Amino acid sequence: MEEKEYLILTTRHKDMLFGGDVHLFWGTNGGGYTAILQRAGLYTKEKAYKLGGEGDIPVHYTVFGKDKSFFESEEKFIQMPTLYSIGKESKNLIADWQYQFRHNQTAL
Repeated sequence: MEEKEYLILTTRHKDMLFGGDVHLFWGTNGGGYTAILQRAGLYTKEKAYKLGGEGDIPVHYTVFGKDKSFFESEEKFIQMPTLYSIGKESKNLIADWQYQFRHNQTAL
């Protein structure tokens, strides 16, 4: 059985809670979006790539420098939420994915 190791970063929506300066991620089981990494859903590679599109980017959890258990926490209250700011690193990650996505679409 394939392990759940991918988050899905979305560029189709902007966060309204943190001034638009952080990325949103798919929640667990496709249930909404969250800016808080601890609340982001983990998906198998197959599912993440199937759901991924030009604006929904599968990202392996290790990109964020966190242990897998960090994303599997079921605590109701998160005292120190972690956010993923919009910056050069994330813009490069998005651009790389979108280039690959477009290239794969034209190859079909």
